[in-house]
Amino acid sequence: MMMFAAYMTRAIQLLLSSPRKSPDHAVGDDGREREELTPLRLSGESPHTSLPPMPPRSHAAAYITVRGQNLDDPLSSFSDVPVPHFRISIPVRPPRPRAERWAEFVGGHADTFLFFCVLLLAGLPSYYSSPGYTMPLHLSVNILMFFSAMALPPSWRQLLHPVIVSAFSTLLIVWLLGRVHGDNSLSSVLGDYRTGSTYLKLWAAAGTEKANTLPRPGAGDILSSAMDASIVSLALPMYQYRHELRRHFFAIVLPNIVLSIISLFVYPVVCHAIGISPERSLAFTSRSLTLALATPAVKNLGGDLNTVSAVALISGVLGVLIGRQLLSWLRIPEDDYITRGVTFGANASALGTALLLRTDPRAAAISSLAMGLFGTVTVVFSSIPPMVHIIRSLVGLT
Repeated sequence: MMMFAAYMTRAIQLLLSSPRKSPDHAVGDDGREREELTPLRLSGESPHTSLPPMPPRSHAAAYITVRGQNLDDPLSSFSDVPVPHFRISIPVRPPRPRAERWAEFVGGHADTFLFFCVLLLAGLPSYYSSPGYTMPLHLSVNILMFFSAMALPPSWRQLLHPVIVSAFSTLLIVWLLGRVHGDNSLSSVLGDYRTGSTYLKLWAAAGTEKANTLPRPGAGDILSSAMDASIVSLALPMYQYRHELRRHFFAIVLPNIVLSIISLFVYPVVCHAIGISPERSLAFTSRSLTLALATPAVKNLGGDLNTVSAVALISGVLGVLIGRQLLSWLRIPEDDYITRGVTFGANASALGTALLLRTDPRAAAISSLAMGLFGTVTVVFSSIPPMVHIIRSLVGLT
């Protein structure tokens, strides 16, 4: 699917591309063309200059002088006067005091120390007291495991993605702590991790009788609320590069519509043909969506919500791990931020966009729009009753 998205976006750009601007013109963030000065060339390769051809820099010092001054050596007054060589001594910096080094270490790991203190002072006492509350312990364990995964060498993180490492580490530690507490069932421990009381439900029930019946939020509910805010923050690079989005509108919109149709009608058929159950086959229709949009899309189709959570996470991680290498194998240019943004946004969703935020902000803006557009089109299609009936009939459901 990544290959199809990359080549389709690339083809649309080539079909709709306008004549390239000269290197003397650049487009700013406000959409206006700005003229840039071309540096003067010292070689005689350009036929448009009226200056005589200049020799290579290695030979220029032999005869390029102004009143005898050597241009290559500003320290000399005349080209025939030897230049004295001065040896500059750089004083050796004394070692820093131990207190200063400790202060730098603590300042660089302030968040780690904070959540470690939360784990010891609030998490463990609240969890093993009666009645126990799991959120402080689970949240601090989850965040500390993510910090530990991010501390791995970059070469290790190419295979051991921090999201996967922190998820499995948190699951193992939370399960062991639950065994010590007396919760032998993993489902019971995970039920305490995420109770479903997100900020939306808490605000909706505020001031009503339902507020007293809602369970207290778990660590998963806190992180889910933070994820909603982080997805909204992706609109900032989209606004910054809004002129780029307008200029390449069709190259962004058309691939996402086609990919959404393929996901809805091809994935269920293929999954059902290889023996996957109908409900889980329907979950694969939203494998490339972020969970905020994948959940309602699969719910409209009657698919398995647990399957789509795992599939969406795995798709995002695989897109981050192999996406850049795959685009390199496909000979997609490094400066083609449109193709890279659409490919990552439509296949790796939020994780791919987060990767592009560190490497190419313009591609991250395209990826944010592609991710939202792909998910919106899929949710809209899954809300049309005749289309839902057709998709369910592909896997033998009515």
